[in-house]
Formats: sequence, C-alpha cells, structure tokens
Amino acid sequence: MSRSTSSLGIVVISFVMILCPGAIGQSPPQSTETEVWPEVDAHFQFASNLRVLAFTGLEQGVGYPFQQWYAAAALGYQLLPILTPHLENINPDKEHYFLFGGGYEFLRTVQSGNVKHENRITLDATPGFRMRRAILVRDRNWVELRWINGAYSTTYRNRATVERDVLTGKVRFTPYGSIEGFYDGSSHSWNQEWYTGGVQWPYKRLWMLNTYYRRENCDNCNPRSWNAAGVSLNFFFRNSE
Repeated sequence: MSRSTSSLGIVVISFVMILCPGAIGQSPPQSTETEVWPEVDAHFQFASNLRVLAFTGLEQGVGYPFQQWYAAAALGYQLLPILTPHLENINPDKEHYFLFGGGYEFLRTVQSGNVKHENRITLDATPGFRMRRAILVRDRNWVELRWINGAYSTTYRNRATVERDVLTGKVRFTPYGSIEGFYDGSSHSWNQEWYTGGVQWPYKRLWMLNTYYRRENCDNCNPRSWNAAGVSLNFFFRNSE
C-alpha cells in the first residue's frame, strides 16, 4: 500500500470517528460502563526545541466502582518545523514533522475495593504532516515499560489522529478523530482499541480546552468496554531565550 493511500485511509476513518465515534468496535451492552475524565496539562516550551509536559487527571466510573488517579511528566524534542502555510497551532509539538519524547507516569487505581499502583517509563516517537494546509495527520508510537504492583510488563500503543483547523470570524476550533491500538507484551496480542472524537478550543497562545468522547474496548478487561466523556484544560508557557 502506498503512503498516500494509507494516509487517505487514516483521514477517512478518523473523520468517520468525528461524526459517529461509537459506531465501530461495539462490545455487548451488558459489559459496557461509563466514566468521566477531567485532566489538567501544562506545556513548557523552550527555544531549543525542547518541551516539558506535565499533567494530572482522574478517571471516575459513573455508577461503577472504578477510580484511577494519574500524574506524569515528560521531556520532548521537536524536529523539522512544518513550513507549509497554515493556521499556527497553539501546541508547538504540532508545528514539527517529528516529535521524540520520554517520561514517567504514576497511576493509582481503585476498582471494587482493590487498590493497584503502577509506575511507567514511557518512550514515544510521533511523525506528522499536513494535508491541504488545514488538515494535520499524526501517528504516535508509544512504548510503556510498566510495573504494576511490582510485576513488569510492556505495552506498545499506536495512535493515528487527523484534525482540521477551522476559523469562523474570531472563533477558532479544531475537530479531530483518532484510533489507537494496544499491543500487550505479556499476552503477545493486540487486545485493546480506543476510538476518540472531539473538539479543541484554543484561546490565543495561552490555553486550550479539549472536549471529547471516547469508546474503549478491551478483550481481557473487566468491564470489557467504556464510554468516556472527557475534558482537559491545557496551559502553554513559552521561554523565548
């Protein structure tokens, strides 16, 4: 398959997810639960193409005994700026063809009275390119080295995202869709898929509100599926030295 054909496929599938994100990969209704995801992110940009990202959030089951709190910090390096004329994105990561990064994440999960602690070291590489100026396509490759209550495992995640910049008068927003697959190293299988559709609402170069819906399917999880409504508030800080 050629690169252009593959990219077009990603765009078509992702825009389908914007319009009907729950239409693909549905699990039986009796194994589906609902949760909410509030999150706060802080992006620190440096003139040397380095950025630091720190975030914390909560996953809370609605009418189901599940709660997960997480916090993380990561360092990223941006390579090759995208020079095609377009609306500049508030997130400098999206203004480059490549992003490489690594970080640490801690998670505390409480489900049905059971407590689980997880430490993760993360490594990622994300190429991206623009189609017809207004459309940005990115493909994040993410490796998690995980210690869950002391037991080690590895997960590989691949997320394809397409988004479109829209400017109406003075109002700017960015609808997007993504598909993410998980490869579990312990079971040697692709066992989880996430389908996301949302809208980002930037304000100048200061902050951005991200609102989204996500469908999560997992073959060996309990419950097997989640319907998640999420909102994240992103703050951007720049060092011009």
